[in-house]
Amino acid sequence: MLVKKTVIVTFLFFTSIGFSQKKKVMHASRITTASYMKVIEPLTGKKLIPAKSKEGKINPRKTGANKIVPGKGFPRGKDPLLIQQKNNQNMRSGKAPSLTFEANSSPNSPSDPTGAIGPNHYVSAKNFGFAIHDRSGTLLQSGSLENIFPGERLGDPIVFYDSFADRFVITQFDGNPNDSGDPQNGFLVAVCRGSDPVNDGWFMYRFFTGTFPDYTKFSVWSDGYYVTANKDQGSIQDSEVVYVIEREKMLRGEREDNVKMVGFPLPGARIGGFYSPASFNAIGNTLPPEGDAKIIYFQDDGWEGVDQDILKLWNINVDWVSPIKSTITEDQEISVTPFDSTFDGGSFSNIPQPGGGSSIDVLQGAIMFATNYRRFCDYNTVVLNFAVDIDATSDNVAGIRWYELRQDSDGQPWTVYQEGTYTSPNGKSAWCGSMAMDIYGNIGMGYTTMGTIDTGADADSFVSIKYTGRLAGDPLGTMTITEQEIKAGTDIQRGGGNRYGDYAQLTVDPLDDQTFWHIAEYFEDSDDNSRNIVGVFKVDAGTTTTDVGIISVDAPQNNSTYTNNETITVTIKNYGTTAQSNIPISYTINGATAITETFTGTVAPLETASFSFATSANLSTERTYTVTAETNLAGDTVVGNDCSVTTLNNLFSRDIGIGNLVSPTTDNGIATSPESITITLFNHGSVTQSNIPVFYILNNGSRINEVFSGTLQSREEATYTFTSLADMTGTGSFILEIGTALTADENTSNDSITQTIDRELCKPTADCTRFGDGIVSFELSNVINSQIDCNTGYEDFTTNFTINLNRSIGAYTLTLQTGFADQEGSERISLWVDYNDNFVFETSELLISNKTVEKANQDQEFDLLVSKDAPLGKHLLRIRAGDTNTNNGDSLNDPCGSMEFGTTHDYTVDIGENKNIDTQLLIISEPNNQFLITKTDLGSDSETRIYVFNILGQVIATNLIQKDANDRFIYTLDMSYARSGVYFIRLGNSKKADAVKFIVQ
Repeated sequence: MLVKKTVIVTFLFFTSIGFSQKKKVMHASRITTASYMKVIEPLTGKKLIPAKSKEGKINPRKTGANKIVPGKGFPRGKDPLLIQQKNNQNMRSGKAPSLTFEANSSPNSPSDPTGAIGPNHYVSAKNFGFAIHDRSGTLLQSGSLENIFPGERLGDPIVFYDSFADRFVITQFDGNPNDSGDPQNGFLVAVCRGSDPVNDGWFMYRFFTGTFPDYTKFSVWSDGYYVTANKDQGSIQDSEVVYVIEREKMLRGEREDNVKMVGFPLPGARIGGFYSPASFNAIGNTLPPEGDAKIIYFQDDGWEGVDQDILKLWNINVDWVSPIKSTITEDQEISVTPFDSTFDGGSFSNIPQPGGGSSIDVLQGAIMFATNYRRFCDYNTVVLNFAVDIDATSDNVAGIRWYELRQDSDGQPWTVYQEGTYTSPNGKSAWCGSMAMDIYGNIGMGYTTMGTIDTGADADSFVSIKYTGRLAGDPLGTMTITEQEIKAGTDIQRGGGNRYGDYAQLTVDPLDDQTFWHIAEYFEDSDDNSRNIVGVFKVDAGTTTTDVGIISVDAPQNNSTYTNNETITVTIKNYGTTAQSNIPISYTINGATAITETFTGTVAPLETASFSFATSANLSTERTYTVTAETNLAGDTVVGNDCSVTTLNNLFSRDIGIGNLVSPTTDNGIATSPESITITLFNHGSVTQSNIPVFYILNNGSRINEVFSGTLQSREEATYTFTSLADMTGTGSFILEIGTALTADENTSNDSITQTIDRELCKPTADCTRFGDGIVSFELSNVINSQIDCNTGYEDFTTNFTINLNRSIGAYTLTLQTGFADQEGSERISLWVDYNDNFVFETSELLISNKTVEKANQDQEFDLLVSKDAPLGKHLLRIRAGDTNTNNGDSLNDPCGSMEFGTTHDYTVDIGENKNIDTQLLIISEPNNQFLITKTDLGSDSETRIYVFNILGQVIATNLIQKDANDRFIYTLDMSYARSGVYFIRLGNSKKADAVKFIVQ
């Protein structure tokens, strides 16, 4: 029998799981490359930097949890699927884990446990360190994340094993500061240079994301590593929250400017506050075809703008040659049994601990890591889960809503094959689940439990780690393995407030594709209270004697020009417990008649063997071939793993295409002079080409023709910069067509692309209504702008107000009010003046940097110093205020970045110079009785003396001060020690010396 898995290229029309409205398609909103790459030498033999707990707060998930609309949504009682689980009479006895060991410990929570199993190692990480164990749990190496990411240990690591490349990957936040010392926002990715994480070294890459990519999750797909993040809350339909990075180039260790990243928004998403979508993560032996990667998230009918509980899917297709063509599409909305995903209106404090301590966050608003995808011969499957409130009318007890979705074949819609709600026995909560399916279709799930008598549990129990599961043939929608203990906790959480996790991770052993390795956080009554425990288990303890399959089609390789005499080579694996020989094997090409032959050798249990068919294949006539190979062994007890499918692209001989417009881009800002045009070319063909004609056309004008004189090998990319400059100065939209014109090119469909470059001032939006964040009153020099209304979070006052500043004076006082402030000092302001008039706010133009607002709705003064050589004339002034707990890693110094809560305002500033002005002595009052003394003095004296007098005329302080480069005397006076009252400042010894009164509060 030959089970068919073919790529379906048809349009599907369906109503039960589709949209009634038109599906929205969006192109990539960010196209960039890695900013940095470093080769990390092997860890073995090194003196490693020890892991050290970070001081200060652990990276927080952003505020603004999913908030329900009161009275909205269904159910508002018991979870409908919980009865199905509790009524199941077919429970199976489980077994204790075959192995448990502690991977990491930490004094703080969340420790962010993450880990993955490979053929010979278990690699794990916590918020500031990593560990490598062998398969028996013996520690081989451990230390700070800095050993793999030099100088970096910002945390939130993710570890995963790419079974298709036999490589481990470790990630974490990027903590590299910019010129102002602020984090640049992004993530770091280290790919092992070989299969051995101890002895092979790493390729380390840095990627910038603009704003902070909180709570990242990483997944493996055929055309890249996919990354989702809780980012730019309130603008996720406009700003990218999903990223894809070039997997194959990173595996090869290519330099940073060759490794691309594209970012996408989530069109049509309905999410309020914290969110955490997921991308499908391929496991097993067979990668999916390139493209059609899925992003999934749930939407709760209790949220604003959502009418029913659904699973929502998006479809991503990346074009690495021309990233501008990459798209994300609203794909499906799948109706499911109703659920309640939100606790207490969205707070992050949900489940009480026994014996005191803060209530623990159940990680609501998150599809838990990872969303594991697997291919079988006659269908594809994915499993996922998230936390739900199992009874919204009583005390909070959490359960796990879990799903298995299936797809009949590639390109077909996904449907719910089974769904269930699981909670821990005896009234305990279950949450923070992680699940996967083994090679036989059995599901394993590790999770966290805790319970108190006050919330209905039979007994108090601390945070503990358990597992359950189900066999492939068990009743649908139920976990049938009785709860098994991995580790029981002995204490409450003592470091980290209400935070738990933030991750747990279950991975499948690549050796047998059946054993599950789970890591999660629990708490011990001892030092380093937070512990990361690894539990190893199978849900099916039985053995399979006869089970062989094809794990890969190895030849011919993809992307070549094929002949009518190609040899098909495959790899066979014996999944069973007895050696097998004389195995019937077949292959088909594009669904044609099967070619069947016999492998006469012997394959030992869990071993592989290579087999080449004697009958060759004609691959010379079509552009695309789907090759399906499978075993047909008599008595094989598991047929779902018999086959493997690959797609082969038959290349043209002569095919040169345009790749990407490297520069200029919209992000370059508004140009003030003609610019260079830089493009990439790609050889899609199988024959080397050189002296390739290229061209560009700006705004449908004259065609500029030049020649790339280099050489391009097959499947190779090159960069070319035109010698003729293009004039795209000023604001507006510029239409640029770029292309190639190779003589006798056999495929002209990829010869040109047209891009529109919009040159407009960035106008970042934010929420300024919910908590009143942002500026409500602004005073500077001659301008008073009070009672500022909140609209989109961005306001353009450039035509309403012109601020007059005299650079001879230099020192000014900015007075403003914000509608929000807190004791943590999270409300802050930053201000720029675009001195060079390029409409880009550069670090050198940052005049007020991330200053704290002490009180809401009260005047607060800030020093604004205008340089002596500031360019005269009119310029753009930008000021931002907002809550840094939710914006850009505690900084407002990204002038164009989206904010969750805050405002951005623009003004016109006119800088003049009048050297004949009365250069008066100014005193600026600052908090805590600090005073800034300034005076512009155009005389020849380079120094003078400052005197401080009390009300009786007595000198209480004096000092000699020097003039700065801007002809100013500037002095900071500390009067925090002085009594309240009236004082005087005098600058200079002559009769013309200035004197000014000031008051100490």
